[in-house]
Amino acid sequence: MVFEQLNRSNIQALWRYMPGQPYNWSPKGSVLGEPPRQVTPLDVPEGWVAPQLRRLLLPFESASKNGSRSGTELTAIERRQFSLVKAEDLRAARFPNTFLCRACGAFRLIRNSDSLPTCPTSSHGRMEQFSWCEVHECGHLSELAPPRCGSGCRAAMRLNNIRDLNTSRWYWTCDRCQRRSEEPVVRWCTTCRDGRPQVMRVPQTAAYYPQQITVINPPTRGDYGALAYEGVYAAAVAQSLGALPRGAEGLRRAGGTSVAGGAVEQARETAEALGLKPEDALYSQLIAKAKEREGETPTWDTRVDALGRDPETIEVFGEECRQLGLAWDAKPLTVQNLLDGDAGTQLEAYYQQYPKLISRYGLTDITLLRELPIAYIVAGYTRISSNAVATTRRGTQTRQRFRFFPAGRDSKFPMYGVRTETEGLLFELDKLAVVQWLVGSGVIEDPGLETQEEAQRWIFQCSDPVLDAFNAPDNDITKALLGLVHSMAHRMMKALATRCGLNVDSLGEYLFPANCAFLVYANTRSNFTLGGLEHVYRFDLEDALCELDAETRCVFDPPCRRDFGGACAACLHISEVACARFNTVLDRNLLFGTLPPLVSGTTQGSQPGRESERRWRGYWSR
Repeated sequence: MVFEQLNRSNIQALWRYMPGQPYNWSPKGSVLGEPPRQVTPLDVPEGWVAPQLRRLLLPFESASKNGSRSGTELTAIERRQFSLVKAEDLRAARFPNTFLCRACGAFRLIRNSDSLPTCPTSSHGRMEQFSWCEVHECGHLSELAPPRCGSGCRAAMRLNNIRDLNTSRWYWTCDRCQRRSEEPVVRWCTTCRDGRPQVMRVPQTAAYYPQQITVINPPTRGDYGALAYEGVYAAAVAQSLGALPRGAEGLRRAGGTSVAGGAVEQARETAEALGLKPEDALYSQLIAKAKEREGETPTWDTRVDALGRDPETIEVFGEECRQLGLAWDAKPLTVQNLLDGDAGTQLEAYYQQYPKLISRYGLTDITLLRELPIAYIVAGYTRISSNAVATTRRGTQTRQRFRFFPAGRDSKFPMYGVRTETEGLLFELDKLAVVQWLVGSGVIEDPGLETQEEAQRWIFQCSDPVLDAFNAPDNDITKALLGLVHSMAHRMMKALATRCGLNVDSLGEYLFPANCAFLVYANTRSNFTLGGLEHVYRFDLEDALCELDAETRCVFDPPCRRDFGGACAACLHISEVACARFNTVLDRNLLFGTLPPLVSGTTQGSQPGRESERRWRGYWSR
């Protein structure tokens, strides 16, 4: 059979068995994933994930416009020419269909439907699958094609010198006349005709990089209508400013679709429950107060307008705020809930230490999200590199092309995903402390703020949204905020991993730099929640926090902290599977302060006037 069915779970399929992804499958050897025959809609609305998809594809769009072709990656998102689906079956075809005799080098390229060939020399027996193929940045993936003999004898070709790891030294010879072919094994890419492909063995990571997004707190398709009004992003910003209640209810209220009804209607229901009648004085007072509250509710948009930011900026800020606001619908468990639930027990004295400990590390709160909705969506893939622009060992830059999965009958590109639930810990930084840290580090002048709300409003006014997941922001304030939040998140992930029963690669992060917050969640690949983060939150949070600044050094210090950007594989870097930004914008100097220079003047290896000259005051060294 050309195609055979694979029995795997949806989560397994998402990471290992996608269309265009080569992998090993024992009955067939090396195979290539094919589009599934049956899909069902994923219970995540396309409009909800569109902003994240734009940010994912924007670097590829920019890279393609700077290259030799025009960028079209964002067109499908803007026109909603995509659909979020769940693969219900899996298919794969044998790939590559090239076979080699290890004894004599005889090479055969067969059709997918052909049976396994045998060597023309009868004594050598059945030929082995030759799992080397051509891979190019444009997405090209193809078998090696033998050339014709230069003598015109039309005989089969042999592939020689394959034991040499340098594929440029491989060469073809004719099986009959033994003439060596002048054509190289690797020719120009037949897909884009721009450059030569690489020859690599499959399956290999470089042959397929899934371009995926993690969606936190996605609503269902049925709930999305109440959150899809025009001003939802401004309302989400108002939530961060404290002008609207947190959660989906606050967004519904701003859009006039609150399930709880208006303030006046709630007052009438309360009065009826108390047995009050319209002629009663208390009834009239309740209604009057409710009307006053209803008259005050529209003032949230004036607070957003007072920020003085353009609608496009508010929209990007609002996307982040919307994700953060909906976290409060994920069955949160706060420190106060712990104190109330264990009052009078031995744990009460332990929990009473939490507020002081949290404040010590520049945080205002840590909240456990016990039922955190999460969706993993693979929008497409790249080859050779996961970045839009990659630098080779020779120093040249290559541009990777984003490839969508093949479109279905509806002409929409499928994006495969899984919706599940997990647990997470939400960390909120003290915004006043963050502003004072910026002042102490010489990034800004003291703005003279006094409350958390004022600090949040100042951040919205003076920073820019983070749009690029690969490169550092240009705005100094934004870069500092992102670096602080990201570095603290990695430090926290390493501290939690040693206590929650999960490897650090099994944790994930979601950053809210404009809100000075980050989320660490169990990056589960299964359909159940282990409960390790809740165990740490209830019984081991003190030790986890104390580990954050227990060791400020790296085995590669002082070069790591002075010249390598303050982050390396031995200290802050984690697996790219767990990192939301591919280990970019990380710096231990932000947490512990810049090391003094080796000699008077400049830091070793730096030049005057560069960003590395800044003397950071450690956020945890206040």
